Amino acid sequence: MSLRRVFIPLLVFICTVFPLTGAADAAELDRPTIDNYVTSMMDKDNLPGVSVAIVNGSESYTQGYGFSDLAAGRKVTPYTLFELGSNSKAFTALGILLLTEQGKIDLKAPVTRYLPWTEWKFGQEKVEPTVEDFLHQTSGMGSNSIALIPPSNHDKALADTVRNLAAQPLWYKPGEQFLYSTGNYDVLGAVIEAVSGQSYESFMASQVIKPLGLDHTYAGTAALPPDVKLSSGYKLGFTGNRQYNAPTYRGNIPAGYILSNATDMAQWLKNQLGQPEGVPESLRRAVKQSHAPDNRVRATLTEPYDSPFRYGGGWLVFDQARQPYLSHSGNNPNFSSYVILDPNQKIGIAVMGNRNSTYTYAIAQGLRDLLTGKQPVGAYQDTTTSVNLGATIVFIIADLLCIWMLYRTLKVLFAIRRGRRSFAGHSAGVYLKSVLWAFLGIVILGAAWYIPQQLFWGYSWPFIIVWAPFTVLPAMISVGVTAILFAGLRITSTLFPRKHNDRPANLPV
Repeated sequence: MSLRRVFIPLLVFICTVFPLTGAADAAELDRPTIDNYVTSMMDKDNLPGVSVAIVNGSESYTQGYGFSDLAAGRKVTPYTLFELGSNSKAFTALGILLLTEQGKIDLKAPVTRYLPWTEWKFGQEKVEPTVEDFLHQTSGMGSNSIALIPPSNHDKALADTVRNLAAQPLWYKPGEQFLYSTGNYDVLGAVIEAVSGQSYESFMASQVIKPLGLDHTYAGTAALPPDVKLSSGYKLGFTGNRQYNAPTYRGNIPAGYILSNATDMAQWLKNQLGQPEGVPESLRRAVKQSHAPDNRVRATLTEPYDSPFRYGGGWLVFDQARQPYLSHSGNNPNFSSYVILDPNQKIGIAVMGNRNSTYTYAIAQGLRDLLTGKQPVGAYQDTTTSVNLGATIVFIIADLLCIWMLYRTLKVLFAIRRGRRSFAGHSAGVYLKSVLWAFLGIVILGAAWYIPQQLFWGYSWPFIIVWAPFTVLPAMISVGVTAILFAGLRITSTLFPRKHNDRPANLPV
């Protein structure tokens, strides 16, 4: 399988969402049908818990399904908190655009005006990406930025993240083309801190989150009140969903770690759809501006999309027959989310899950279909589930081979001890065969190390361990052990062949 064929769908799955079409008028909310659909989709992918917020014209609906803590039997409710993943970017965009409304940020200004301690290079050339470039994902920052953000809970984690990102060469000249990179919005978070004189968490809480009427939304876990608890997060393992406490990435909060629940997301959808209640006028304008696509670069058309899109302020903007749709997905190691906005039909849908899964997209798409009178999506192939299944199969096969080779190795060693095998002596042929067997074992061992990195965009094993299902590492360890046993068995058999007069005619060496 080529890296390109794996890379594009996985990149789309961590960072973007599918556009949804349909011009039919929205139907009234059929809550039992919605509940049945969501629970049936959860069963198909064995999702632990899901929370849904729907706005349909003047109607709204919030509901929780499944469990926020499987071990404790705690159920998901509309008040259960989830990590939003990359849907956090729309919040950070509002912070930047609000400061722009206040005249404190110029989107056309180079980001070094606000972060003079950064320097950006394309190759050996010093360049000056603008604030607008980071907002619209045209800064030229590489798509590998997510793997360059170290775990940290330090107060200076955001600044450290931006310093590290600025030290990396850009992949493209700023402003020339769209390239999604999660680190762009961490840079914007640092700009917010520099301009406001507040921490990102404090500014967002006081200037964006609270004024929007979001009473249960927080910028990172450090902002959680002592009596408020986040849903447990899960990853797939050999026996299904296993709780996983992912590392803290405080330096990545602006791009991926806003926390919210269904009740607040319903309010968030209303704000996005132009139904603000008591929201300051400057924030209303910022919301509207965040929906404006970046027309400086041409629209992007990539698989699996069937129509081109441009990037706004934390939103993918699709213009289908002059009917714009906005969407975005979010994926963290143990959470996922999907949001879709249809301003023309006044429909907004937010789906949050406590496991990294593309089924949050599938559920949201199906709900959109239900509201517009279409047949919702049925079976869907979840990328994470496929990876988990593949790793499980590899683990089982490798372990069976290990057992077989251990058995064969013990037989060879017993034969040597009993004198049925003897040293072949010193010869170039024997040593050449031994070297070739050792080389083949090293090749297999290297494949176990290298191939998963290529399937995960060439990122390091620490990144893979955090993001991949629990099964991937044990599977590759089993392959590595198999390679060592295989090479050891073949080398031993070569150096100590069975004596000619003691070798049954029907048995292999």
